[in-house]
Amino acid sequence: MVLRLVIVVLVIGLSCKCIEGQSATSDFLAIDCGGSMKYVDSNGMNWISDNSTDIHGEVLAVDPPEYINARANSASPLSSIRFFPGGYSKHCYLFGPDDYNISKNSAYLIRASFWAGSEFRNFTISQNTISFKLLIYTDEWETVQIDLPQRGREVNKEIYVIAIRDEIEVCLARTSPNNSDTPFISSLILRKLDSELSPVNVTKNFTEGRPLILVKRTNYGVSDEAHPGSADIRYSLNIYGRLCIRLPSMEGTNGFLKEI
Repeated sequence: MVLRLVIVVLVIGLSCKCIEGQSATSDFLAIDCGGSMKYVDSNGMNWISDNSTDIHGEVLAVDPPEYINARANSASPLSSIRFFPGGYSKHCYLFGPDDYNISKNSAYLIRASFWAGSEFRNFTISQNTISFKLLIYTDEWETVQIDLPQRGREVNKEIYVIAIRDEIEVCLARTSPNNSDTPFISSLILRKLDSELSPVNVTKNFTEGRPLILVKRTNYGVSDEAHPGSADIRYSLNIYGRLCIRLPSMEGTNGFLKEI
């Protein structure tokens, strides 16, 4: 199969102040995969359960990363996973125009997050590592590979996509024929993007509509006081829901956001 994906490297210097204070839009979907209810997290993001989708699979409660546990009374999508045992090779979340307002030729940010914690290794054949693929429509997005038990923080995979029809399909697929890998997911975010954003402009005008895969996004010094409870930049400080992880070595400094 010929893949339509390309990776374009972007370096964008942004003042974080320019995205504070703007209101969120209704074109924002945050799904807690394996969750059971709607809630608002400590950052003000509204989460819904994937029970409202047609996805199958099984649900497992997991202990979230330590940085989540450090926030008192904070609900988190990293507290549960949906995993897919059995013989099916691919499992898909389908988002259409009626329930999710997907429209052809519009641009979307999609981010999938994965946190297995220490519990999930008991549900896999290989207890040391797990590997599976992410797909957009039928095209390969990226391979997810995680050492078990998972330590540190979650794995995030992000992509900018131009919808090729009035629906978007995000799939998890096995990489091994003997079913030794069990795909799983913690959360899934879809955000409709303004056509004037630089990544959208690049996608539409320079890559013939091919998706852009995020390599890394780093917070080079925005202080904790700017976003209490976290050294990361995320919604609502960034209205597009982009996640910008702070370098530990940059504690106590002021700076800017860089995206590649």
